[in-house]
Amino acid sequence: MRRSDREVTDKKEIEGILSRAQVLYLGIPDEGAPYTLPVCFGYEEDTLYVHSAPAGAKIDLMRTDPRVGFAAHADLEIAAGKTACDFNARAASVVGRGTARIVEDAKERIRGLNAIMRHYGAAQPTYRQESLARTCVIAIDIDSIRGKRVG
Repeated sequence: MRRSDREVTDKKEIEGILSRAQVLYLGIPDEGAPYTLPVCFGYEEDTLYVHSAPAGAKIDLMRTDPRVGFAAHADLEIAAGKTACDFNARAASVVGRGTARIVEDAKERIRGLNAIMRHYGAAQPTYRQESLARTCVIAIDIDSIRGKRVG
């Protein structure tokens, strides 16, 4: 990172940024260019969890190449200025890389879904069996992560 004064290295601070972020932007390799999409997510023990339909572009790409990049931001505020050069932003963000895998284990599938639901405020989620049967849970084992604070 070019500006080390903005870098966040404390794991608890990075986890705090993730806990306040509403959306995770996921980048998946696709023929030399990233396929990037916003997803709902949960975080637990150095693993990000996302959910998906069991088929589609995201799943196909992850099966071809499980390496992913991700980014999330929190606390974003834009401070307008008199001129374009006077505009400023305040925010905290995280970026990282990881390895995606389709979760097959039933207990980990529920753990991943629970992490997602906790992230959005549902402390005791319940699931319909027919919905679980058609939901794919993806775990992203984090290989590297770093944070940044601006403003």
